[in-house]
Amino acid sequence: MSQHIALILPGFSRDADHWAIPALQNLAVHLAQAHDVTVFSLRYPAVGVYRFGGLTHVALGGGLRGGLYSFYLWQRAVRAIVQVHRQRPFHLLHAFWVDEPGLTAVLAAALIKRPVVASIGGGELVYFPDLAYGTQATRLRRTIIRVALNRATAVTAGSLYQLDQCRTHGVPAERLHLAPLGVDTDLFRPRPTPDWARPTLIQAASLVPVKEQVLLLEVMQRARETIPSIHLILAGDGPLKEDLQQLARPYGLAESITWAGKVAYPAMPGLYPQAHLYLQTSRHESQGVAVVEALACGLPVLGTAVGLLPEVAARPATHDPATLAAQMMDVLADQQGYEQLREQARRTAVNDYSLPHTTAAFTRIYEKVMG
Repeated sequence: MSQHIALILPGFSRDADHWAIPALQNLAVHLAQAHDVTVFSLRYPAVGVYRFGGLTHVALGGGLRGGLYSFYLWQRAVRAIVQVHRQRPFHLLHAFWVDEPGLTAVLAAALIKRPVVASIGGGELVYFPDLAYGTQATRLRRTIIRVALNRATAVTAGSLYQLDQCRTHGVPAERLHLAPLGVDTDLFRPRPTPDWARPTLIQAASLVPVKEQVLLLEVMQRARETIPSIHLILAGDGPLKEDLQQLARPYGLAESITWAGKVAYPAMPGLYPQAHLYLQTSRHESQGVAVVEALACGLPVLGTAVGLLPEVAARPATHDPATLAAQMMDVLADQQGYEQLREQARRTAVNDYSLPHTTAAFTRIYEKVMG
């Protein structure tokens, strides 16, 4: 039965070709095929009402303004949700990220008496002082997150790793659900295996401290001692780009890296198949959608023990550069075994992380909390 669902997000797309947060756009449009979906975005794009893909998007346009303005923004968002509810009653509210969106959802739900699903979307439950990363850094944000987690009817996470963090923060097991975001496995699909004359790795991530691309360079440096022709495609941009490029020179990697920069989402399905392996080096991932995209393209994945990578990696997840380099060389040395890993990667993506599968998982959670 069709339900009216409110999705509360920090930002969302203004049209079908504006891929603000691709995984959430895919979910929202897929949900809109069977349900009445209204999206409320707190921060971007500009104020307005946008309609595409069978859904309605109400943008509050808060931008980057913080401080006391945030309280005003949350109040505006709650009013907007209540106003739409009076015209077309919601059956439930679903917030992605349990800081601002989560708080907005539980405040609105208290007024309209509807259940709330709150999904962990990033660094809400961590803080790494050395990286200046994580929403647990300030007392206000910790309080917001605690309120959202305590008052949500159900809490979802995209990986077992993230579920463990939820338990650490006191979320009862009966309110926890594993619900990863999915990818379009028709769009992200395998192509012929690249030329083995140049074994190639790929990582798609912002060049920011939490992604720890220094570890990526260390792994590349070790692997290059055994495989001089090894190559890396680094898709992403960010404040650390210049530092990483400078570090690559003394590592002897200046000619071994393609700095692809920020790649538009529609071009990503053509980028992954240029590589043999995907390597994650992040200190933290809530899920890691790029890992799923790589799997869907038939790439075995290796990397650090965060997000969903421990569940899908071709070898045991680790943060140790020497072990990661050895794992890479082990996978690349056995071409017959590699092809089997490719098939397994694709099968995992289709069976566990395709949009029909992951959307159905969220729908089952909706039915449970409304029941």
